[in-house]
Amino acid sequence: MDSKPFPLINRQAARIIQGRHTEVLVVSFIDKILILVSQYGKVGSLIHTTVDQQSLTATTTASDLASTSSSFLLGAGSSTSKKTQLYQVYASHISQMIQHQNPMENRPVVLSLALAIQEPDQERGLSGEEEKEERLRDRELFENVVEL
Repeated sequence: MDSKPFPLINRQAARIIQGRHTEVLVVSFIDKILILVSQYGKVGSLIHTTVDQQSLTATTTASDLASTSSSFLLGAGSSTSKKTQLYQVYASHISQMIQHQNPMENRPVVLSLALAIQEPDQERGLSGEEEKEERLRDRELFENVVEL
Protein backbone atom coordinates (compact mmCIF):
# COMPACT_ATOMS: atom_id res chain seq x y z
CA MET A 1 0.00 0.00 0.00
CA ASP A 2 1.28 3.47 -0.93
CA SER A 3 2.10 5.60 2.11
CA LYS A 4 2.12 8.96 0.29
CA PRO A 5 0.11 11.65 2.07
CA PHE A 6 -3.14 12.79 0.51
CA PRO A 7 -2.18 15.50 -2.01
CA LEU A 8 -4.79 18.03 -0.88
CA ILE A 9 -4.53 20.13 2.25
CA ASN A 10 -7.78 20.06 4.23
CA ARG A 11 -8.83 22.04 7.26
CA GLN A 12 -12.08 21.64 9.12
CA ALA A 13 -13.79 23.47 11.96
CA ALA A 14 -17.22 23.54 13.54
CA ARG A 15 -18.96 25.66 16.11
CA ILE A 16 -22.44 26.58 17.28
CA ILE A 17 -23.24 30.06 15.92
CA GLN A 18 -26.55 31.67 16.85
CA GLY A 19 -27.85 28.30 17.99
CA ARG A 20 -26.97 26.50 14.73
CA HIS A 21 -24.24 23.96 14.11
CA THR A 22 -21.92 25.66 11.60
CA GLU A 23 -19.24 23.79 9.69
CA VAL A 24 -16.32 25.09 7.65
CA LEU A 25 -14.20 22.96 5.34
CA VAL A 26 -11.23 24.40 3.44
CA VAL A 27 -9.65 22.33 0.67
CA SER A 28 -6.53 23.66 -1.01
CA PHE A 29 -6.28 22.52 -4.64
CA ILE A 30 -3.39 23.37 -6.96
CA ASP A 31 -5.47 25.86 -8.94
CA LYS A 32 -8.17 26.99 -6.47
CA ILE A 33 -9.11 27.15 -2.80
CA LEU A 34 -12.49 25.63 -1.98
CA ILE A 35 -14.24 26.80 1.18
CA LEU A 36 -17.53 25.27 2.29
CA VAL A 37 -19.50 27.02 5.05
CA SER A 38 -22.81 25.47 6.05
CA GLN A 39 -25.42 25.66 8.76
CA TYR A 40 -27.52 23.06 6.92
CA GLY A 41 -24.98 20.26 6.40
CA LYS A 42 -24.94 20.67 2.63
CA VAL A 43 -23.42 22.70 -0.17
CA GLY A 44 -25.02 26.09 -0.72
CA SER A 45 -24.59 28.93 -3.19
CA LEU A 46 -21.24 28.77 -5.00
CA ILE A 47 -19.29 31.98 -5.54
CA HIS A 48 -16.04 32.29 -7.50
CA THR A 49 -13.85 35.15 -6.27
CA THR A 50 -10.51 36.46 -7.47
CA VAL A 51 -8.28 39.12 -5.99
CA ASP A 52 -7.33 41.85 -8.42
CA GLN A 53 -3.55 41.49 -8.52
CA GLN A 54 -3.29 44.88 -10.29
CA SER A 55 -4.61 46.56 -7.14
CA LEU A 56 -1.62 45.20 -5.22
CA THR A 57 1.46 47.32 -5.78
CA ALA A 58 4.90 47.65 -4.27
CA THR A 59 3.52 50.42 -2.06
CA THR A 60 0.62 48.31 -0.77
CA THR A 61 0.78 48.06 3.01
CA ALA A 62 -0.44 45.22 5.22
CA SER A 63 -3.54 47.21 6.16
CA ASP A 64 -4.56 47.80 2.53
CA LEU A 65 -7.29 45.57 1.14
CA ALA A 66 -7.14 44.35 -2.43
CA SER A 67 -10.16 44.72 -4.68
CA THR A 68 -11.96 41.52 -5.63
CA SER A 69 -14.26 40.24 -8.36
CA SER A 70 -16.99 37.76 -7.49
CA SER A 71 -19.50 35.84 -9.57
CA PHE A 72 -22.13 33.31 -8.56
CA LEU A 73 -21.61 29.89 -10.13
CA LEU A 74 -24.76 28.40 -8.57
CA GLY A 75 -27.54 29.64 -6.35
CA ALA A 76 -27.55 33.33 -7.17
CA GLY A 77 -30.61 35.05 -5.86
CA SER A 78 -31.98 38.37 -6.96
CA SER A 79 -29.36 41.14 -6.94
CA THR A 80 -31.56 42.97 -4.43
CA SER A 81 -31.79 39.93 -2.15
CA LYS A 82 -30.27 40.48 1.27
CA LYS A 83 -28.73 36.99 1.23
CA THR A 84 -27.13 37.55 -2.21
CA GLN A 85 -25.65 40.86 -1.11
CA LEU A 86 -24.33 39.41 2.16
CA TYR A 87 -22.86 36.38 0.37
CA GLN A 88 -20.93 38.73 -1.92
CA VAL A 89 -19.54 40.51 1.16
CA TYR A 90 -18.51 37.13 2.66
CA ALA A 91 -16.78 36.11 -0.60
CA SER A 92 -14.90 39.38 -0.94
CA HIS A 93 -13.85 39.54 2.70
CA ILE A 94 -12.67 35.92 2.88
CA SER A 95 -10.61 36.33 -0.30
CA GLN A 96 -9.08 39.53 1.07
CA MET A 97 -8.24 37.76 4.34
CA ILE A 98 -6.46 34.96 2.47
CA GLN A 99 -4.52 37.52 0.42
CA HIS A 100 -3.66 39.49 3.57
CA GLN A 101 -2.41 36.39 5.41
CA ASN A 102 -0.37 35.21 2.42
CA PRO A 103 0.46 38.04 -0.03
CA MET A 104 1.92 35.53 -2.52
CA GLU A 105 -1.41 33.66 -2.76
CA ASN A 106 -3.09 34.25 -6.11
CA ARG A 107 -5.45 31.28 -6.48
CA PRO A 108 -9.14 32.05 -6.90
CA VAL A 109 -11.50 31.10 -4.07
CA VAL A 110 -14.63 29.04 -4.68
CA LEU A 111 -16.87 29.65 -1.68
CA SER A 112 -19.99 27.66 -0.85
CA LEU A 113 -22.34 29.35 1.61
CA ALA A 114 -25.44 27.77 3.15
CA LEU A 115 -26.26 30.10 6.03
CA ALA A 116 -29.48 30.82 7.92
CA ILE A 117 -29.94 34.42 6.81
CA GLN A 118 -33.54 35.57 6.92
CA GLU A 119 -34.89 37.78 4.16
CA PRO A 120 -36.89 40.72 5.55
CA ASP A 121 -40.68 40.47 5.30
CA GLN A 122 -41.42 43.12 2.67
CA GLU A 123 -45.14 43.27 3.51
CA ARG A 124 -44.79 43.71 7.25
CA GLY A 125 -41.70 45.89 7.32
CA LEU A 126 -39.45 46.23 10.33
CA SER A 127 -39.44 48.85 13.02
CA GLY A 128 -36.21 50.77 13.52
CA GLU A 129 -35.36 48.66 16.56
CA GLU A 130 -36.09 45.36 14.76
CA GLU A 131 -33.99 46.42 11.80
CA LYS A 132 -31.11 47.31 14.13
CA GLU A 133 -31.36 43.90 15.87
CA GLU A 134 -31.39 42.11 12.51
CA ARG A 135 -28.26 43.98 11.36
CA LEU A 136 -26.54 43.07 14.63
CA ARG A 137 -27.45 39.37 14.15
CA ASP A 138 -26.13 39.48 10.56
CA ARG A 139 -22.91 41.13 11.74
CA GLU A 140 -22.46 38.61 14.57
CA LEU A 141 -22.97 35.73 12.12
CA PHE A 142 -20.44 37.23 9.71
CA GLU A 143 -17.81 37.79 12.41
CA ASN A 144 -18.24 34.27 13.81
CA VAL A 145 -18.04 32.61 10.38
CA VAL A 146 -14.96 34.58 9.39
CA GLU A 147 -13.33 33.74 12.73
CA LEU A 148 -13.75 30.01 12.03
